[in-house]
Amino acid sequence: MNASTHQINLSRRGFLTLLGTGAVLSPIALAGCGATQQTGGGSAASTGSAASAGSSDLSGVKLTFVGDDAFAPFRSLVTQKDGSQKLEGLDIDVVDEMARRLGFEYEFEPQDFAATLASVQSSDTSFTMPMSANDERRQTFDFTRGYYQPLVGALSKGGEPLQSLDALKGKKLTCTTGTVQNKFITAALPDNELTTFDGGDQCLQEVLAGRVDVYICDGAEGLTMQQANPETVLGLLPAKETDEYVSVYRIMAKKGASFIPAFNDCVGEIIADGTMDTYIAKWTNKDFVWGDRAAEASKAE
Repeated sequence: MNASTHQINLSRRGFLTLLGTGAVLSPIALAGCGATQQTGGGSAASTGSAASAGSSDLSGVKLTFVGDDAFAPFRSLVTQKDGSQKLEGLDIDVVDEMARRLGFEYEFEPQDFAATLASVQSSDTSFTMPMSANDERRQTFDFTRGYYQPLVGALSKGGEPLQSLDALKGKKLTCTTGTVQNKFITAALPDNELTTFDGGDQCLQEVLAGRVDVYICDGAEGLTMQQANPETVLGLLPAKETDEYVSVYRIMAKKGASFIPAFNDCVGEIIADGTMDTYIAKWTNKDFVWGDRAAEASKAE
């Protein structure tokens, strides 16, 4: 029997649980956040000439980082003391580090997942992250080596942490539409009832309201949500049960994008010198760092 699947198309940005505060922004509060936001190595435009293929010097290159702005801990809008909002997270730290080392400038343009893929595919100067590579995507996009090894999280309301496929059988599940977690559920738990949404924030709301049992998510995202919502419980599934479906997270750009070789080398350097683990530990915890796997990861393709 196939999973009973329902897709609900809602914006990711209608609800945002702020890291460490537990505060929730309404869609009205976020209404001003749709404009392109400059960040990273200085001011930047959404268009600009990219460096020649293979160049490790991207000085003067202007790029656009396209993606969801409600995907903590990778990136999310955090309210500052003066009431302004600032984009923060693991991905922002990583791209800022790359901008310092390579000399490029970038701006962040918030878009939902489906729009992100279309934007990157149509631009020679846009990129997104975190993305898993598969044969289908490699036909259209180029990828760097992996910068982060995800764990699959199971976020539920109360009870004991769910930490295995067996523990999830028979549960009502939710996940973000089109993600690797979506494909993982379809393949590994085909008999479970599944409802998908455009964003993890809606999935969290379904769990909190008791309409579903478990949000299957990126483990680091689930950790952030659990910290902001103490009534929830996070289980991390063992890698041996998920590695077949969930691969390393990478930076993705249009096939042939000339800046990807430089990005690829820089990611390797940031992993090798320990900087990546510093950022990963800052935004998650010790369960997610490369540790003694860093040397191998820095050279892996």
